[in-house]
Order: sequence, then C-alpha cells, then structure tokens
Amino acid sequence: MHLGRSHALGTLQAEAERLLAQHLDGDARTPVAVAFSGGSDSLATLVLTLDLAAKRGRKVLALTLDHGLQAASHGWAQHCATRAASLGAEPVSLVWERDRPSGDASGLPAAARSARHRLLATAAKARGAKVLIFGHTQDDRYESDWMRRTEGSTLGQLKIWGPSPVWPEGRGLFLLRPVLTQSREELRALLTERGLDWIEDPANQDPRFGRARARMALSDLKVAALSEGTDPEPIYWPKDLGPWTAYGALVLDRTALQLASEGLESFMGRALLSVSGHDAAPRYGALQRLTTALRAESPFSATLSGAQVRASADQVWIVREAGRRGIEPLDLTPKDLASRVWDGRFQIDGGLDCGQIKTLRGNAKRLGPLDRRRLAHLPAPLRPTLPLVAQSDGRVHLPTFTGEAPSLNIAAQSVILQRLEAACGRIISERALG
Repeated sequence: MHLGRSHALGTLQAEAERLLAQHLDGDARTPVAVAFSGGSDSLATLVLTLDLAAKRGRKVLALTLDHGLQAASHGWAQHCATRAASLGAEPVSLVWERDRPSGDASGLPAAARSARHRLLATAAKARGAKVLIFGHTQDDRYESDWMRRTEGSTLGQLKIWGPSPVWPEGRGLFLLRPVLTQSREELRALLTERGLDWIEDPANQDPRFGRARARMALSDLKVAALSEGTDPEPIYWPKDLGPWTAYGALVLDRTALQLASEGLESFMGRALLSVSGHDAAPRYGALQRLTTALRAESPFSATLSGAQVRASADQVWIVREAGRRGIEPLDLTPKDLASRVWDGRFQIDGGLDCGQIKTLRGNAKRLGPLDRRRLAHLPAPLRPTLPLVAQSDGRVHLPTFTGEAPSLNIAAQSVILQRLEAACGRIISERALG
C-alpha cells in the first residue's frame, strides 16, 4: 500500500479509537451495540469498534434491521448476521413489522428512520447496552445539511455523542458516531485493505428519496462549506429549574431567560419535549417566535410540541398540555417488577391486583379526602397532568411522588430532568450513565 494511504488509514483508525475511548467507560463490561446494515459505513464502524472492544474485553452486539423496503432485505439481514459473527460480534436480527405507512413513498423515510431507532433502542437496552454506535460519516453530515437547507428537511444535525432521539424507548441510551469526521471514501479504503466487501443499497440512488437526491447533488460539488460542523451547539442552562420538577413541570426565571446570550432556542426545544413526553422536535421557526415572546415584556401563553408555556412578568411555567389526546393508560399487575414510563414523564414502580395509571384530568372529584388535601397544596397548572392510580373496583388515588413520604404501593418518579440533562449535553460519557 502507498505510504500516504497507509498513514491516512492509520490516522482514521486512531481518531475513531480516540472518540470511542473518550465516550465509552473503560471499566464497563456491559455490551456495546453497533447498528449494522452491511453497508460500507456501518461495516467499517463495526470493525473499528471490535478493535477497541478486544482490548477492553467487551462484547459487541451487531444489530441488524430487516426493514422490508427492498426485495433483498431479508437476504441482506442474513448476510449481516453471518458477517458479524465471522468478525467476532454477536449478531442480533430485528424485523420492522408494526406501524408501516401505506400509500406513496413520501413519508416512508421518516417512518423507517423512527421505526429503526425504536427497534434498535429496545433491542440494545434489553441486552444491557447503554451505548448504540452508528456509522454516520462526514458525507452523511453534508447530505443532511443539504436536505435541511435545500428541501426544508426536519432532520437534526448529526452529533458525535448524544441521547437516543426516541422516547421513552431510548431512555438512558446514548448514540455514538466515531467516524462522523471521516469520509465514506476513507472508510471504504480501510475495508479494502482488510479484504472486506459491503452491501450497496439501491435506495441510495433512488431520486424518490431525499438522501439519494442529496448524494447526487453533492457528488460534483465542493461540499465543505455546507457543513455546520461537529462542535457541540451552545445550549443555555438555567441556574434553577423550579420546585416542581418532581411533578413534571419546570418553572424558570424569565429575567434570566431574557439575559441568555445564546442557546435559548435549543434549550427551550429540549425543555418542551422533556415536559411534554413527545419526541418530535418543534420547528426552529416556532422556537424563534417563542423565544422572541420570552424576551419581550408582556405575559403570554403558548402551546408547542405538546407542552404549554405560561409566562408572567417574572416566571415561565412549562407544563404538559392538559388536553393532550392519545395518552394510553398503563396497566398494572402484582407482577410488575420492572419500572415503566407513563406519558413519557413518569417512571411508575409497583403493582396492583388490577388497575391502571391514567391522567388525573376529569377525575379529581373522585379522590378521597387525603388525596384532595395533597392536591390542594400543588399549583393549579400542573394538577390536571398528574398520573392517577385507578383500581378495578372504581377507587382512585394519587401515587407517591419523589420527595414525599412513601405510603402507597405505587410510586411515580418524574424523569423530565434526566431527559433534559441528556438532551442538553450534560452527560458526556457512558460512565456518567451509572
């Protein structure tokens, strides 16, 4: 091999290993998961991850999704399982069966992307992994930038490290992209050096899909100027999040928000999702209008991404939208041992002979005297959105919230702070995940 090419590949491997070592816990023995499609990017990422894992004594899971979007996808999944095992990884095969869109292909990429993240997150966590590694490259970053700027795509900016975008399936799971600063061409050179071939997905050349259009448009351009970079975007962080986080609400100092010099839009977008339990980010234009109103003086209220913002002269309340539809009850049984998340905001622990967790709204008058007194001590904006324990005999009561003396068999722990800290970049490595 040419000396220059050999040096370049050595630099690529060293940089990937540096990022893997920086974000992975050097003492952990839990598995590391890699999203493995069989394409050149994910194959090179799997190989590089296995290199480091061998030094650390960690198992590597290769998660492959049979998405059913191509006639050959089942055969590809089988090929990926065989290839992963031959390289020393444990293959895990998944199939996209539920919530598949019908009709034309326009909504297919977004649906497939969401399903992929949910299935991969669920599989990784079920096997003990806290980090899911993706093979996104510098080329993917350029393509995503082009799609946002040219076609108005809502794709987020790719980052080297950050929380899973799906909730609550991705709770506590982080994504790591150790080759995001490398080109696809460099990764393919690495694979060629190691004698490995890869799958070529014909969808990458299908102009019905935005990703393919981006690749074709950028193929003859100098694309470096398009990139927004991989440095973390500045995100504002308040000194005080208010006294009601245990009940699913944020209370912020409006003057402090008005003095924020940068990163306020990013913080508010993440705060809205954390409080609402949603995982579909608000559009940037809507966030700009919201922060413009916050920086003004007048009181106002607004609803965005399933959360309600109530701003007075000195405070800004963020609570879940009380009238939000589609919140499914959570069934409880005596055998419930694992914690589950209801409404995207509360971890529920405990079981009942037969019962459910529902929304308090519309049921407050059914509470007993003790629970009514508990409720009376809570601010009115957050009451309707609290969880309610509904027993099969018709009785209802409030669960025990964090900070209260445990007296009931059902506890509700707010997870909005956990989600907000992760989304705002305050968790920087696997070690911090506990």
